[in-house]
Amino acid sequence: MRKLGNSDERIKKISEKERKSKEEKKKEAISFSSGNRGSLSVEASIVMPIFLFAVLAIILMCNAIAVKGIIYEAGVETSEYMSEYAYLADKEDMADAASFLVATAKFHEYIDDSELVKDYITGGTMGISLLGSSFPDEEGYIRLKVTYHLGINAPLFGKFSKLCTYEIKEKAYLGYDVKNCENETDDDDIYVYLADNSAVYHMSRSCTYLHYNISRVSLASAKADRRGKCEYCGKYTDDEVYITEYGDKYHSSLSCSRLARNVRRVKLSEAKKAYPPCSKCGN
Repeated sequence: MRKLGNSDERIKKISEKERKSKEEKKKEAISFSSGNRGSLSVEASIVMPIFLFAVLAIILMCNAIAVKGIIYEAGVETSEYMSEYAYLADKEDMADAASFLVATAKFHEYIDDSELVKDYITGGTMGISLLGSSFPDEEGYIRLKVTYHLGINAPLFGKFSKLCTYEIKEKAYLGYDVKNCENETDDDDIYVYLADNSAVYHMSRSCTYLHYNISRVSLASAKADRRGKCEYCGKYTDDEVYITEYGDKYHSSLSCSRLARNVRRVKLSEAKKAYPPCSKCGN
C-alpha cells in the first residue's frame, strides 16, 4: 500500500512540473509576440513616412520634367511661327518691339498645361522671359531665348528654385531677293556640264553635242565623209558602221564606250582648269 501511495505522489509531482513548464513557455511566447508587435509598430512608424516622402519626391520630379517639356515645346512652336512671320515683318518694315510682342503672345498661346506651369514656375506663365531673343538676327535666324525659374515646393524642406534657360535657332523665311542675288552672282560659281570622254565643257544641258544622234551608214560612205575609225572598236569594222552627227569617227558597235555618254554637273571654275568651252553653247 505504501508503494502505491508513493507512486501516486511521484506522478502528481511530475504532472505538476509539466504543467508549470507549459505555463512558463506560454508566458514566454506571449511576451515574445508582444515584443514583436511593438517592434513592427516602431519600424512601420519610421519606414512609412520615408516611403511616402520618396513617392512624393518622384511625383514632384516627374511634374518638373513635364513642365520643362511643355515650355520647350512652346518655344519650338513659337520659333517656327516667328520664322514665317519674319517675312511679313521684313516686308512691312516692322519694329523689333512688335515682333517681340507677337512672339510673347504666341508663346503663351502654345503652352498646353498652364495650370501645371503655374505650380512649378516662379511667377507662373508671366515668369517666363523671352528677353535676348532676335526676330531675326543679322544672319537671318530666329533666335528664341527662353528664361525662367523652375520651383519645387517640397514638404518639410521648403521650396527649391533653379534658373533654366535655353535657346532655339530657326532659319527665318525672308524670301529670295532676285535683284540682289543677280548682282552678287559669281560667274565662276555657276554650273556647267561635262560628258565622259569629252574634250570641252557645255553651258547648256540641252546642247546637241551632249546628245548623240547615231546613224547607220556604209563603211564606204563614212570614209568618203573623211571620218577615221574609232580607236576602240574601229578595227572590227563590217560593211556598215555607226556615226554621229558631229563626230569625226565611225564605230563598228553600238555598245562602244565612245557612243555612251554620262553627263555630270561641275562648277565652271573647276571646268575651266582642264577644258575649253563648247563651240556651240559655250559662247
